[in-house]
Amino acid sequence: MSPEAINTLLYRPLKSGIEFKNLMPFSDCSSVLLANGDTKTAIDNMAMWSNKYKHQTKILAEKKFKQFSFNNLSKELHSFLYHHFQYKLDGYEQKLRSPACSWSTRSEGIDCKSYSIFASTVLLNLGVSHYLRRIIANQGEDYSHVYVIVPKNQKTKNVKDGYYTIDGTVKFTEEVNYYKKDDVFVTPRSNYTLNGAISGALANSAGKVITVVGDLLIKGLLNELLGCDDADFEAPIVRLKLKRDLQEPLSRKLKNLGHAISINNGVRVEHIFNSILKEIDLGIAHLRNETAYSQRDQCIAQTLSTALKYAEEVKKVVDIFYLNFKKNYSHFNIREFQGQANVNERTLYFVVENNSNPIRAPYRFIKVERDKNEYGIEPVFGFEVNHLEWLANNVTHLKTTYKDGREKAYKKEITPLLNQAIELREKYEIGGEMLYYFEQPIQAKMNDVWLKYDDKYSEFLKDRASKNYQANQIALEAYQARYTKEIEENRLAKKRKKDKMQLGVGLVITAALLFAINHEKE
Repeated sequence: MSPEAINTLLYRPLKSGIEFKNLMPFSDCSSVLLANGDTKTAIDNMAMWSNKYKHQTKILAEKKFKQFSFNNLSKELHSFLYHHFQYKLDGYEQKLRSPACSWSTRSEGIDCKSYSIFASTVLLNLGVSHYLRRIIANQGEDYSHVYVIVPKNQKTKNVKDGYYTIDGTVKFTEEVNYYKKDDVFVTPRSNYTLNGAISGALANSAGKVITVVGDLLIKGLLNELLGCDDADFEAPIVRLKLKRDLQEPLSRKLKNLGHAISINNGVRVEHIFNSILKEIDLGIAHLRNETAYSQRDQCIAQTLSTALKYAEEVKKVVDIFYLNFKKNYSHFNIREFQGQANVNERTLYFVVENNSNPIRAPYRFIKVERDKNEYGIEPVFGFEVNHLEWLANNVTHLKTTYKDGREKAYKKEITPLLNQAIELREKYEIGGEMLYYFEQPIQAKMNDVWLKYDDKYSEFLKDRASKNYQANQIALEAYQARYTKEIEENRLAKKRKKDKMQLGVGLVITAALLFAINHEKE
């Protein structure tokens, strides 16, 4: 079904809502987060967005919804959303509106994500825990819809005890059928559920790089490649390797990097950054050298020259991500160095094969020396820390900060994970990459447990992740605009040159005809 058909199907006449006009702040919709992709891409930011803008519905929650019992609240909130906001599918460009922006544009229409954010902020202001649920409607499809569910048991928060559904896109309050679901927990008591949103912001920072590299640069390179007779430069072969041996592995590295940053794993951050920097630096050096010595074959020379142009653009995009990381994560004390290596040490594909006329070339690498965490506490058990001292510090922090006994529950929950990490390190005489892969699930769980008990740390991480995400968004969007403009200017310049050549040929032909006519007359 087309977006237009869906919008028509879900159209509803709206109530005026004039009685709520003074309960909602004005918005010019400057706070609209764009995430290119589907609902799965956008939802990672929704919990953060709800907490960031819950103040916008505070008065509305007090004046309109506080009067209702818990059993009636979800029904009333659903009715308010359905009758006061028009539905309009966002399509590929996923928009996350603040509640004030949604109210300002309610007649034009909002998508399911903005309905859910609005509902989530009201529930947060009323102290109600809930889930943001995204669903896959049918097998073989992607995540395409999101709404709010409210556990009836607010003590256990267990949806098995029943829940209410708030889906402002439809008139009914029954939950739609789905093939698969994924829930993000949001609670007013603690922001530990923002772990997904914090990781989401970091993942989307890396994701934005992946999008620019894949959709703008590699796709641009694929479109320009014509292919040559040489077996190594046939168009189908080059296209296959660019996707399989450059785009896909580089995307995985960037995704893993986002995760390592999210759990403050300095060792892993250093390893992945060094891998990416070395691959790109050696790849470009190799490509530049081959381009200089390939003039004997015009087709190959053109192919390598085009590839070099795009490889250097990939480097610019990755450097933007790296520089923003250095700026926004200053607790990672980073020192930069330069090394020398044979270009055949790389694994990524840069059109020229790794073993084709290998040379030695410089590459960048970094050393990450963790300063003391700005927050003063390390949620994940590090490699150079005594486990008893680490546990005692964390327990003491919770005890002195909150004074409500939560440190006992934390100690009980974290001890089995700590023992697993200790046992793993004693059992396996390994380090670096392999140990990280074995221990990664344990570290992630440790981080989740800490976020569950330390509300203030969640806010600290959320703020830092948000700053890094916004910095990357701004820098990469500026890069995209500049790069797109340059491509268009080059296209117009080539067109002007072609027009001049055609005009010149036309003038020559005209002159020749005139000469011939005059000659015949004579």
